[in-house]
Amino acid sequence: MIRRSRTARSAAASIAALVLVLTACADPDSEGPSEKEQRVAEGKTLPMVEEVPEIAETLPADIREAGKLVMATNAPYPPLEFFDTDNKTLIGYDIDLGDAIGDVLGVDVEWKNISFDGIIPGLQADKYDAGMAGFSIESERLPAVDFVSYYLSGGGFLIKKGSGIEVSSFEDMCGLRVAVQKGVSQVEALQHASEHCEETGEEPIEISQIPDQNVVVLNLQSDRADVAVGDKPQVEYAAGHSDGELCVISTYQTQHSIAGIAVPKGNDELTAALQAAINELIESGDYAQISEFWGTGIAVEGATLSEEYEELSAPWGVGPDGTVQESLVFTDPSEIEPGHTYYYQPINPGCA
Repeated sequence: MIRRSRTARSAAASIAALVLVLTACADPDSEGPSEKEQRVAEGKTLPMVEEVPEIAETLPADIREAGKLVMATNAPYPPLEFFDTDNKTLIGYDIDLGDAIGDVLGVDVEWKNISFDGIIPGLQADKYDAGMAGFSIESERLPAVDFVSYYLSGGGFLIKKGSGIEVSSFEDMCGLRVAVQKGVSQVEALQHASEHCEETGEEPIEISQIPDQNVVVLNLQSDRADVAVGDKPQVEYAAGHSDGELCVISTYQTQHSIAGIAVPKGNDELTAALQAAINELIESGDYAQISEFWGTGIAVEGATLSEEYEELSAPWGVGPDGTVQESLVFTDPSEIEPGHTYYYQPINPGCA
């Protein structure tokens, strides 16, 4: 459940306003430090990644000869891909990890910022070599493209810190006002949970479907909602840019919360090269450093996956702490279960 959920979104509503409110990154006249500069000031650093010739040699010949890997993405979606304060430079977790993959492979990465819905058709039409935009690896997508896995995402519940509201599932929100972005898969989950509330004699969930995630967060901040629901990177980023006002009370995963780089179907050379590059970054520690810099795909102290979810995600190369320990290639729809089953994580202590 990645990117608005990038699992189930037909009409891509812009979240540029979210970037405006939370990071001021769309103001080209801003005199404040850039997002990267702020993180560096906090003591975070990005690795210097070098080419690994034996991996670079596995790239398809046309990409090696061109000296570049053309990668489609879709900004803004902090912290994965969004614009810096100049409103032109792409930054974020996907961008830095993608550039590091290019470094290992000895090529530049040429980023193409396009509509999310256009990425997979563009790959099928050979307009781009790969797509890196918070894609969840779903059985419904695998007939169209192959995937190379690189991190585990999911969803989460955002509250005002100290509000006393403790929720760790959709069914926990009976009688609460919940803000959610219109058109995402969490809407259906909330509707089903609300029906469950009424069937058990409790008050239904008051669901506010809002066109963009910025207003979802603003509804929470202005006390027009008790809880905001979103994808895990979204809610964690919002909490991290709220000056301590907001807090992620709990998170969850589904049977397709593993994220991947999309590659045109049957391009075995490229998928193998990308997989080898990611695994090189994991083994060298550079992957962990990039993840730590952006706060995405990192282990949370004291948090472990449930036994049930660990059993599900271990074949994806995911460890018990939720970090990807090995990149894998996914080509067959049967490798990922269809549908939406939710696996909830414990309450975040000290949040409510």
